Amino acid sequence: MIISVHGLAAALQNLLTDAAEIAAQESGFCRRRRKITGAGFVQSLVLGWMGNPKADLDDLAAPLGVTVQSLQERFNDRALDLLGRLLVQAMAILFEARPETIPLLRRFVAVVAEDGTVCSLPASLASKYPGCGGSDSEGGRAGVKLMVRLELITGAVSIGAPAPARDSDRARLGDLPPLPRGSLRLVDLGFFDLERMARDTAEGVSWISRAPARLKVQSDGEPAQNISDWLKHQRGDRVDATVTLGRKGGLTCRLVAIRASRKVAQRRLTRMRKKLSKKGRKLSDAQRIMCEWMVLITNLVDAASFTLEQLWVLYRARWQVELLFKRWKSGGGLGQSRGRIGGRVLGELLAKLLAVLIKHWGTLLRGGPLSIVSATRATKCVGKWAERLAAAAGTNRLSEIADVLEQLKESLDRLPKRPRRKRPTTRQLLYIPRFTP
Repeated sequence: MIISVHGLAAALQNLLTDAAEIAAQESGFCRRRRKITGAGFVQSLVLGWMGNPKADLDDLAAPLGVTVQSLQERFNDRALDLLGRLLVQAMAILFEARPETIPLLRRFVAVVAEDGTVCSLPASLASKYPGCGGSDSEGGRAGVKLMVRLELITGAVSIGAPAPARDSDRARLGDLPPLPRGSLRLVDLGFFDLERMARDTAEGVSWISRAPARLKVQSDGEPAQNISDWLKHQRGDRVDATVTLGRKGGLTCRLVAIRASRKVAQRRLTRMRKKLSKKGRKLSDAQRIMCEWMVLITNLVDAASFTLEQLWVLYRARWQVELLFKRWKSGGGLGQSRGRIGGRVLGELLAKLLAVLIKHWGTLLRGGPLSIVSATRATKCVGKWAERLAAAAGTNRLSEIADVLEQLKESLDRLPKRPRRKRPTTRQLLYIPRFTP
C-alpha cells in the first residue's frame, strides 16, 4: 500500500500497543499484571534502540521504571516468542513510497534486488542457529541469516523469517513470495540457479545476473566450454551474444560482456586474491580471466530494447540492497550487542530488526531508495524522532502518533537534494545509461 501519515500511524499504534499486548499474552510473557507490560517492553526496546542503537540496558530500563537486573531477566524464551510474533506481523506490512518515474525502471512491473545478510550470535545458540564457520571459531559457530527483497521503484521491503546462517542463500530465497509477471529480478552470484532462471523465464519474470567462472556456455553450434575459456577467445572488448548455459544446455539466454580496464582488472584481482587467501585457496586461471571482464547474463534478449549500457546500469542498481544492509548495521546497530548471553543478544537482534524496519517505513514518507534525497540522510532524520514517537505511542492515541509523524514528514520534506558528484549516481545513470568502471 502507498504509505501515508495516517496509514503509518495506524500501523504503529497497532504494532506497538494492541498487537504487542496480544503477543505478550499468547507467548506467556505477561501471565498476570506486572510492572513491565508487553507494550511497554516492546516500545522501550524497539524505539529505544531506534533512537540510539548503542543504548545499554540502563537507558532502556529507566523509561519502564525498573532495574537493569529486572529487565535483563525478561530476556527469556517468552520474550523471544513475543518479539518473534510481532516481527511476523511487521513483515506482513508492505508500505510503498510513491513510485519513481525513472523511465528505465517503469518498463517493469517491479524491479527487485534480493540478497541475504548474516548477524553473528553467541556460540550458545549454535544448536538452533548454526553459523557458517570462518576464521573466528567463536563468532562463526552461531548466526542468523536474513533474506531481504528491496523493490527499487517504491522502496517496499520484504523480509524472510530469520534462519540459521549456515543455510544456503538459494534455499532461503524461496522464503520470499513469488514475483508478479513483468518483474525484473537482480541477484548476486550467491543465488545463481539455472533452474530458478528457467522457471522465472517461463513465468514472465525477467532477470539479470553475473556469471560464475565455472559456468558452461555454448554458442554458434560449438561444443560447450567454461565461460572463462569462451571469453579468452573473444577478440573485441565488447561481447553481445546468444548462448546456451549449463552442462545439459537447458537455458538459452543473452550474454553481454565488457573488457575491464587494466586498473579495474588489477583492483578486482587484488580483492579476489585477498578473499581466497582467507580460505587458504589460490586464484585459478578461470577466476583471473573473469576479473578481466564485466559479464552479465539475462533473459532480456532483445538488444534493440535493452542496450548493453542499460543492462549494466540496471544490474548496478542491485547495490541498493547492500546500502540498505549498511544502514541497518552501521546506522541501526543490527547484529551489534553489548550482551553476551544468547537470549539477550537474540532478543536485541529481533528488537533492532523491528526498529530498522520502522525507520525504513518512515523514510518512505519522503521517497524510495532512488529518490532525489539521500536514503542515509533520511534514515538519520527518522531516528531523531524516536523519543517523541515513543512518548506518543505510550499514550496509545492515534492522533498523537499521527501528529509526530506529520512533523517528521515536514522534517523529511526539508532535506536537501543529493549533492552533485563527479561520479554520477545510480539515479542519474538510470536516466542516461552509460558504462562507468
